[in-house]
Amino acid sequence: MSLTVTSLAGAITRNQQTVKLTAFTQPSSGAGPRAILMVDGERMTVADATNSPILQVTRGDYATLASAHNTLAPVVYGLTSDFTNEASTSGAFGAPQYSYAVNGAISIPVVDQTIYFTKAGVLAMTLADPAADQTNTVKFVSLTANAHTITYSTGFYGGTGTVATFPGTIGGVFTIVARNGVWNAVATADDGVLIGT
Repeated sequence: MSLTVTSLAGAITRNQQTVKLTAFTQPSSGAGPRAILMVDGERMTVADATNSPILQVTRGDYATLASAHNTLAPVVYGLTSDFTNEASTSGAFGAPQYSYAVNGAISIPVVDQTIYFTKAGVLAMTLADPAADQTNTVKFVSLTANAHTITYSTGFYGGTGTVATFPGTIGGVFTIVARNGVWNAVATADDGVLIGT
């Protein structure tokens, strides 16, 4: 079987053992391998799919961390053997990932992270300063064709631009790096994101 792409039909907390997907078809039958969900960067194992698309899962499997996930967070599922980076207990699957589909404040990431914007309309987000000792990199990726915005009141480029606006296309990317208590924009011209006031 190949991997299937869907999304969460409701936000989940870090400790929640039940998830609801927008759609789910069990990729195996009988006593065969269990399905693996990848929600943002977290791996989950489906323990019970009797009430599909509401699933009972075990969280933080395959060396990933259980974390909260927002409504419409992207979900990829299939059997262990379907994943390009086959799930194993030997290590994680890259930098942590998170997604947003509702306007609001971005939780300040303290490690290198990829954040996906999944809202069907324009997403308006705000960003606060990082801690003075942070040196992490955060990459934002638009998965929808909308001119999403990130407002950063301190301002990018030494305070000259406070709003980063994504192109109205799928795949817009914006990268920032924390240094000395501020977020610094990286290579925005090549990524299609415009910074203004």
